[in-house]
Amino acid sequence: MPRRKKTVHEQQAEELFRKYKDLIINLYGRGPLDDTQIEAFGKAAFENWQGVGGQESFDPPLRPGSYIVNSSYSPSSPGKHWVALHVTRAGTPYTYDSFARSGARILHHLNGRRGGSARPLKNSDRSDAEQRGSSAVCGHLSLAWLLVVRDLGVRKAALI
Repeated sequence: MPRRKKTVHEQQAEELFRKYKDLIINLYGRGPLDDTQIEAFGKAAFENWQGVGGQESFDPPLRPGSYIVNSSYSPSSPGKHWVALHVTRAGTPYTYDSFARSGARILHHLNGRRGGSARPLKNSDRSDAEQRGSSAVCGHLSLAWLLVVRDLGVRKAALI
């Protein structure tokens, strides 16, 4: 099946995303990021930083700004998988998952249809995953996506 041609905006967003991904990996290495590292980076990088934590730690409705959310709803779940979440000033929540999964599915506690945010979660591009296998760079990729949101806006970042 032939690949679809990417738009100029998608190319621009993906190029910036790769630049930020490389920068963050060079800064922290390829190992998993913990919430302390993510919180420090978020506070330094984002004017509208809302925090990092498990999805149960954020009370809907969510305030406008940027979040990194652990998709594990239960504190007893093994491992951590970080997902980026950005809520616009109008209250629309956008998600980015490095495995290209549905935000509504993995962040069910925060999804509007299940009593979460006022609006259902919108996904970034799910046609191509940026993470595969057992790599541990989901925090890095989520932060890179939020940097693209900061620089280009959420609509362009959603093309990643």
